[in-house]
Amino acid sequence: MSVTSNHTKRTTENPRNNADMDQQETKNSILARIRAGKPSFHPLPEVPCYGYPGDPVTNFVNKLLEFDGRAIKFKTRQDAIEWLSKQPETDSGKNVIYSSADGVDGNITEDELSDLHNAHRIETCVTDSHLGVGEMGSVWVTDNTLRHAACALLSRRLFIFLDSNDIVGGLHDAYSGIRLADHQYGSFYTGPSATADIEAVHITGAQGPLALTVMLYNCDDAPAEPLLMTSPNADTSVWQ
Repeated sequence: MSVTSNHTKRTTENPRNNADMDQQETKNSILARIRAGKPSFHPLPEVPCYGYPGDPVTNFVNKLLEFDGRAIKFKTRQDAIEWLSKQPETDSGKNVIYSSADGVDGNITEDELSDLHNAHRIETCVTDSHLGVGEMGSVWVTDNTLRHAACALLSRRLFIFLDSNDIVGGLHDAYSGIRLADHQYGSFYTGPSATADIEAVHITGAQGPLALTVMLYNCDDAPAEPLLMTSPNADTSVWQ
């Protein structure tokens, strides 16, 4: 008669644990080979800052008009504010206005814009830019001046103050002065929204503002009576 003890110890291995260990070892081996084969560090080549010929302000205005934008020159920023206050687009009785620009009042509150879906109500947006690019007629807008990008992109008409002394010649000059890490967002705006993707038909205001007006100040050649400069080929029917 044989007796089998219930206290006999048995050692078993979990095949799943072995598989996990094998996968980790394989992973470590692959990573080690990658690190060993890593090429030596080479600094990026220095790219020269190519200049753009011509007067930056003149180029800026000409390019902006080519993109159906509008430009107007003033001696001072206060002159620009006074002109803007007389425009029908800034009549607060008839328009929903958002302004992040000093000296210009809006009539939609920050409380209302805590839900940015409300930005679709904005008809006129007023803000500042601290950088213009003569090569493209573009203005650089960041959260430092425009608190909510949606307010500009969803508005019908966009007015931007720009010191003419802040216009550089080309994009190389512009990018050399931009510090992306200092901003939550930044965008180059070049004229109103437009597209010609479908059958090469130009449509203004396809994805954003129907009109973009840059109010240049500190312009020595500003006329005594403000003159709104536009392209003769622009679709003016969408501006109002």
